[in-house]
Amino acid sequence: MHGTVSVTRGKKLTIHTYTAPELGWRANTHIIELPNELVLFDAQLTPALAREVVTIANALGKPITRLYISHAHPDHFAGATEIDAPTYALASVQKLINRSGDLRIERGYQYTPGHGDAETITSRPIDHAVEAGEEVIDGVRFSFEPVKDAETTEQLAIGFPDEDIVIAPDVLYNGVHLFIGEHAFDAWEAAIARLEARPYNIILPGHGLPGGRSIYDAQRAYLAVAREAFAEANGPEDLNNRLEAAFPEFGGSAMQGLQNFYLYPEPASTEN
Repeated sequence: MHGTVSVTRGKKLTIHTYTAPELGWRANTHIIELPNELVLFDAQLTPALAREVVTIANALGKPITRLYISHAHPDHFAGATEIDAPTYALASVQKLINRSGDLRIERGYQYTPGHGDAETITSRPIDHAVEAGEEVIDGVRFSFEPVKDAETTEQLAIGFPDEDIVIAPDVLYNGVHLFIGEHAFDAWEAAIARLEARPYNIILPGHGLPGGRSIYDAQRAYLAVAREAFAEANGPEDLNNRLEAAFPEFGGSAMQGLQNFYLYPEPASTEN
């Protein structure tokens, strides 16, 4: 179980993007290397994957001082138990994880092939709430930019205005099937447009490899296909087949089980 690492170099920072293997949904953890410390963004689906991230971070020889969590999906916070640093998230995300983190992790494992025997873990509470705005950390300007109603209700993007870089989390993917469990296609497209209007040219997505502004159009194209596929599919298997046929080169199909849990909820049973 090994991920890959991509390196994005700026003027005052270097970002090491760890992309999980398929079993980890191709989710990213971004190791933000500052002059004297490391700030991590997102924490992987399993403790084993998070430990790989920590090994990579430790090799850089600087302390991990913060862990930011973008949103309350398990592939972004479940591994936080392995990272010895204070955790930060938007207040709404903090509330969701602190209230229902264990259930979210359990459900993510339940509907993902290969995680049935995964080690039992519990969710780690979020220590600090993040507000929109800017902060200078170790000489580097961070811009905390909440994004509403994209893949989920609210998530945290972090921009680096002096570096021309934005960490977009699950507002944007690259070469990975989107998680359309909330089927909020119009709202997601609007969120993409709002982020696209920001002056960043280097895009670090929530899933898949870093890229440029072409990711915006690619995301819109996927959403258009997914909208039509969901409208026409006669069930979860048909939807999966349609999406995989349309994007055969994409990873991330391991997310489809959990996605379909939300798209095709089982009817409540009734007693006669």
